[in-house]
Parts: sequence; C-alpha cells; structure tokens
Amino acid sequence: MSDVITIRPVDAAYPERVRSAMKPPVLYAVGNLDLLALDGFGICGSRDASSAALEWAFDFGRQVAEGGGTLVSGYARGIDRQAHKGALEAGGSTIAVLPEGIDGFRVVKELRPLVDLGENFLAVSMFAPKAAWQAWQAMERNKLIVALSLELWVVEARERGGTFNAALECARQRKPLKAVDFQGEGIGREGNKRLLETMAVPVQRPSEVRDALQRAANRRAADTRQMAMALG
Repeated sequence: MSDVITIRPVDAAYPERVRSAMKPPVLYAVGNLDLLALDGFGICGSRDASSAALEWAFDFGRQVAEGGGTLVSGYARGIDRQAHKGALEAGGSTIAVLPEGIDGFRVVKELRPLVDLGENFLAVSMFAPKAAWQAWQAMERNKLIVALSLELWVVEARERGGTFNAALECARQRKPLKAVDFQGEGIGREGNKRLLETMAVPVQRPSEVRDALQRAANRRAADTRQMAMALG
C-alpha cells in the first residue's frame, strides 16, 4: 500500500468544503490528494441492493466521470462499489470515504484492475489509523461523504440505516439531495419513497448527474466573475 498522508485542518491541502461543513477532523489518506479539489458528487445506497439499483449506481458513476467530477462514496459492497467502478471504468476518478482507520484500507478485488492510486483514486478516513470498523463510524463518516460532495444522490435506501442517515446529514449541511424515483413500491426502497415525500428531488435518469455538474460549473464561473467585478 502507498504511504499514508496525514492532513490536518491547518494544512493548506485541507479541503475547505470540509472545514466549512463540520468540525474538521484530521484526515488520513492514501492516493491522489488532487482529487479533493475536484467537484465531488456523493452517491449512497444499500449494501444489499437490487440489480436495477446496481445498474443505476454504475451509470451514476460513469456520468460523474464523463461530466468531469469525482465520485464520492463509502466503499461498501453494493451501491458504493458499483458507483466507484462506474466512474473508474469511464476513465474518471473516485474518493472512497472509509468507516474505519486507513491502516485497514485495501483495494478490493473487483476494483484492482481499475485503480491507480497515483492518479484516479483516493481513500480517506476521519478515524485513527488503526481503528477497526464499528457501526457508529459507518454513520459518522456520512458527514465526510456529504462534506466532500456538492450534492448527495440516493440510489436505493431502506427507511432506516446508513443511507437514510446520510440523507439527513445532507439536509443538515443544506446541500441538494436527490433520490431515484423508481415509480412504484419496492422492498428495500422504502427510504426513497419517504425522502421523495419529504425532502429529496426525484431523479428520473442517470444523465441528470451531468446536468448538475454543468450547473455547478456555471455557478462557479458566475461567482468568479462577481468576485472579479467586486475587486475591480
């Protein structure tokens, strides 16, 4: 494994979007730190996802890559890994936010042919390097997934659990929340229905990710022009 990089809140490399969204933790990372500066899009969903949801996740990852963003997810089996895989297969990049210490990080078998730690992949943890996986950490790392992302996209969620918790964290950080609208009831999608009824914007097709990336780029350009005018 590559050397572990420690990023403290006072360091220049520390992502400002994390500093402004939460009490900034020390971050431990392996891979390409430059990915922290790209537009991140968070994707989350069930470990035990349906085949249709896995296809959505893969396509979301691909669309993020083709739109010039970096895919941010939790590296768990199911939705997360399919989204990571979709981004990497499309020639893009991805950030894996770990629910454990960085010393436990390994590139999983299904991603090994795609991962280049010097180029397209960054693993990051907000926990002590030797910390073992614990349920509360899986919930807590949702704060970092959302903080690193411009928006959070829910693929398939139960009514309780980590994905629904991530959606609530997105609302707390006042960031756009999207959820796949599967058009009907389905076991394992109860969370989608509840989120769409209360706080999430419905997603009808994966290409909406690229639309969102373009809107983010347009906002940044407008902000830059406004700042230049103010300084002038």
